[in-house]
Amino acid sequence: MPLVLQLLTTTVAVLLGTTAAGQVAPGAGCTQPTAHLAEQRRMTDEVNLARSNPGAYANILEQYYRTLGNDRLHRRGGRTLRMIEGRSAVKEATTFLRSTKPLPALNLNSCLSQSAQDHISGTGPSGQTGHRGRDGSDPSERATRRLGYRAHCGENISYGRDSAREHVIALIVDDGVKSRGHRVNIFRESYRSIGIGIGSHARYRNMTVHVLCTDDLPTE
Repeated sequence: MPLVLQLLTTTVAVLLGTTAAGQVAPGAGCTQPTAHLAEQRRMTDEVNLARSNPGAYANILEQYYRTLGNDRLHRRGGRTLRMIEGRSAVKEATTFLRSTKPLPALNLNSCLSQSAQDHISGTGPSGQTGHRGRDGSDPSERATRRLGYRAHCGENISYGRDSAREHVIALIVDDGVKSRGHRVNIFRESYRSIGIGIGSHARYRNMTVHVLCTDDLPTE
């Protein structure tokens, strides 16, 4: 009997971050988390492939879901994923990709990656999900701490996938998410920079955090 999984994604839109006292403290530092640097770059490249060539990415989606049945079960690599909407969500995503315009690539920034990694360190070991940190922080607040000034950021989180491509595909299809908020974040034209956090999760095996911000930050 194949293992049937229901894997999670979670998103938050643009937020304005401040410290608890309403003041912005000096940046806590922006050392690039090197343990997952190659994976972070692959994840960034995958997001940028979708942004820069959405029509080609529609073909990738169709190929990825070629084994999806009308029963909403996606059988792939010895696993079976039970989708909520199934093929209708995939079709809606490919239609969107073929009708949207290409967007500039996002810069992978070390401060944003560190803020994403902070959230993984705070929530992954306990199996917590969602965007609220163990200390009550939101994504923009965590980015603000690292940057040292107020940041306008959104955040996507995906759990339990096996590759950068699988994480990004899940966020774009956004199966079961009425607002398609993950996809909205990926294709938000005002975003200029991205941070990637990658780590383990006590309940869903792994998690990836994308912090997407309007600041035009350098690649570091």
